[in-house]
Amino acid sequence: MTLVRKLVWPLVGLCIIASGCSRMRYAPPLTQPIIRVGILEGQDAIYFETADDFNLVAQNPDESAKAFERGLWKATVHAFNPEGARYIALLYDSRERARADEFAGRMRARGIAVRIEPRGEALVIDGHNLVDRRTFRVRAERDFSSKSEAETFLKAYPDIQGRVQRDPAQTGLGKIALLSPNGHTSLISDAIRLSGTNITLRNVEVGSGYHWARNETRTYGGEIELRIGADGKLLAINVVEIELYLRGVVAGEMANSFPVEALKAQAIVSRTLFFNTFGRFHRDSEFDVCDDVHCQAYVGLPRNAAAVESAVHDTKGLVLTYQDALCTASYSAVCGGHTARASEVWDSDGEPYLQGLLDTRTTLGTLDLTREENARTWIEGKPDVCCNLESAGKPDFGRYAEKYFRWQQKVTQEELQRVVRDRTGVDVGEIRDIILLKRGVSGRLMAVDITGSKDHVVVRKELNIRRALSASALYSACFVIEKELDAAGHVDAVIFKGAGWGHGVGLCQLGAAVRAREGQKVSDILHAYYPGTTIKQLY
Repeated sequence: MTLVRKLVWPLVGLCIIASGCSRMRYAPPLTQPIIRVGILEGQDAIYFETADDFNLVAQNPDESAKAFERGLWKATVHAFNPEGARYIALLYDSRERARADEFAGRMRARGIAVRIEPRGEALVIDGHNLVDRRTFRVRAERDFSSKSEAETFLKAYPDIQGRVQRDPAQTGLGKIALLSPNGHTSLISDAIRLSGTNITLRNVEVGSGYHWARNETRTYGGEIELRIGADGKLLAINVVEIELYLRGVVAGEMANSFPVEALKAQAIVSRTLFFNTFGRFHRDSEFDVCDDVHCQAYVGLPRNAAAVESAVHDTKGLVLTYQDALCTASYSAVCGGHTARASEVWDSDGEPYLQGLLDTRTTLGTLDLTREENARTWIEGKPDVCCNLESAGKPDFGRYAEKYFRWQQKVTQEELQRVVRDRTGVDVGEIRDIILLKRGVSGRLMAVDITGSKDHVVVRKELNIRRALSASALYSACFVIEKELDAAGHVDAVIFKGAGWGHGVGLCQLGAAVRAREGQKVSDILHAYYPGTTIKQLY
């Protein structure tokens, strides 16, 4: 098998790069899709270490070398040339060349000089397109020396919904200084690839904006690319085969102590989600996906993860489809007993397999959790559902997640005022009430009205609600509230009582583990959470 991506840079190895992009090629022979995972951004310095010799592969072959020093290395920006940055004004893009030609013709008729460029990527194995995200974009013919200059150009044509982007094919932004463990410094232009051994990165940010936010030291297989960004800061990108990437995702998203059939289910949905979203997020970035929950949590090379490695290996190339198209295989940690309808959580295509369902092996009767009184009873109770570990016999593998099935969080008046102001941009003053306006089928709130002494603000969408009411984000939007009042009758604090952890759409990870423990196979688990879907061998 071979993988092909188009590129601009000529370097050794097969090409893996999108049209019009200055990314470096991946050197080893390819037998599966190779992807780029953003690990660090905006860094003044990046520290890494190796346990063996490694290769320094630069854009300029004269700057490439073999490194024999082991220990802690430091990368910094030695020189940055912001004057050399080039920006382009993007006016239109389409997957159809004819439409791009038609738009370009209209622009030229108005006297606007434009050109058409191919953009995006296709993952191809043995001549077969696994995913094709290539488009034809129409851009202004000229380049711009600054972002503001390009924005000024676009303002002259208010009817064109354009945007400004740094030229992705640009090089010559500066030099990276590599300080070796023995104190030797090497200078490399723009970007460098570290290959030939596993690379350990220090100070990797994890869970930004959530209650588990922290920095970690992580080790990565594949290759690590260091490059200078348009902001003059450093980026670290892991260039890695998809199946090795999935090991780090499954380990990052699910405890390796979970039953193997649940781990297999996670591997299939994570693989599906990657291919489904490939080329849609981070379109103007140097990488395909990030390593955080915005895409999928990725921990690099997992430790003590034989079960994870086996689950990924045993499901290699398997994806979930609906009517022969890749599914939007969303998942969350703990659904709380009822999964959510995708269209009630975010803008969706109304997927029939993501309509929200009661996650139980028994019959609980008809539940209308859109009604406030039913939602309160549901949240304050402990129904016999898959992610209720108490009813499942309290298996050891789920102890870390038990607290998320039903939870409580207290937020003070002072914190609530600050968070609401910071997250919504509205200073409502002293919080008087939080009116629960609308719930979805899972009981998750779709809209709340936060009222205060000065103003009020309506917050919509599940994640926005969670973030607007807690600095670390509430565990889920399936909650009811109780107010603590001071002696004068003013709100002193708000107690949120909730169910579940995460958005609740698709597979419930804890519920999948309980199902697997009770004997369900991976196909049973996936069909329970994504009814009407099919498991397919993609490669």
